[in-house]
Amino acid sequence: MQKTDRSGPSPRLVQLVVAVALFAGCSLYLYAALGFSFGAWSNPRAGFMPTIAGCIGVALALGNLLRVWRAGDAASADLGLSPSRALAFLAILAGYAALLGRLGFLPATFGAALALLMVSRGMRGPVVTLSLAAVFSLGIWLLFSRALDLPLP
Repeated sequence: MQKTDRSGPSPRLVQLVVAVALFAGCSLYLYAALGFSFGAWSNPRAGFMPTIAGCIGVALALGNLLRVWRAGDAASADLGLSPSRALAFLAILAGYAALLGRLGFLPATFGAALALLMVSRGMRGPVVTLSLAAVFSLGIWLLFSRALDLPLP
């Protein structure tokens, strides 16, 4: 005799919720990115990369949502290590897009990189995590503001 009652939501419901949250998060990111000046292909501005990344994110999230919707029963679905981490990543990226214009590029990028590293739990120790976030932020700033001579918020 099989046990028929399960505790918690079904894997399909969780996949749908995560897919909708990914789509909503990417849409919010794109909406925030559209507030920056895009410029032109030959002369990109501060909103150039965020807008492109947002469009790609929305397209991928929409494709994922359609795939999950049409998949049917997901009784044996692998939900990954932690769907809540995926939602945290989206919240951090949406917050980054929202704070980029207010805080400026370096502080917002450092904060977002630090938060993403903390959520991913990939790095060990606060010194390594802080150092990696600082080096990443400074490296990206040097690349875009100095090497490519692009204006940053």
